[in-house]
Amino acid sequence: MRFTSPYPTDFGERVVAAMAETPAVCEHVHLPVQSGSSRVLRRMLRRYDRDRYLAVVTALRDAMPGIALTTDIIVGFPGESEEDFRETLSLVEAVAFDDAFTFRYSPREGTPATRLKDVVPDPVAGERLERLVAAVRGIARRKNVALVGSTHEVLVEGWAKRGDLLQGRTRANKVALFPGPDQWIGSYRMVRFTGTTGSTFAARTVGQELAVVG
Repeated sequence: MRFTSPYPTDFGERVVAAMAETPAVCEHVHLPVQSGSSRVLRRMLRRYDRDRYLAVVTALRDAMPGIALTTDIIVGFPGESEEDFRETLSLVEAVAFDDAFTFRYSPREGTPATRLKDVVPDPVAGERLERLVAAVRGIARRKNVALVGSTHEVLVEGWAKRGDLLQGRTRANKVALFPGPDQWIGSYRMVRFTGTTGSTFAARTVGQELAVVG
């Protein structure tokens, strides 16, 4: 079981405890933040601020050590200042996300944000997005390089898009590519990471097949 884009305020003590106590729940949460600035979050009409988000991160990591966290971030929301953007960068560093989907704000018809007139110029928003992407990728690569040599359980999902390799996904949502037969698809295997491109891992299988799904 995996959580897909839960709202940060949904993580009360009982939810976090249930996640930690339920073996079927994977050690990965996609926890959208959108901005690291409380001022921008208020303008986005979010029901949480920077401190509340960081408190949820702390609770999850205390309950599930080693949990992987991914997120969504928007840059260039109307009225976002350079100081606001730097707060986003500092939150990215503080949380050390495993990955992030990053976007430049674009108006969506029918949303309250379209009434905001203090638009961030496209060149400014574009430059901020480049800085954000560089920060996210740098952190993710450092974390992934540190995992080379470690062993993980993966669910074999199918054939990778390139090469004659299988693709498996760990409980922490890391993707590994490794050789193996067609019969392994749908089963759990143990693999050791042998290298990384920064986003995926090269791996080899170790031990025996664990189980077949379904």
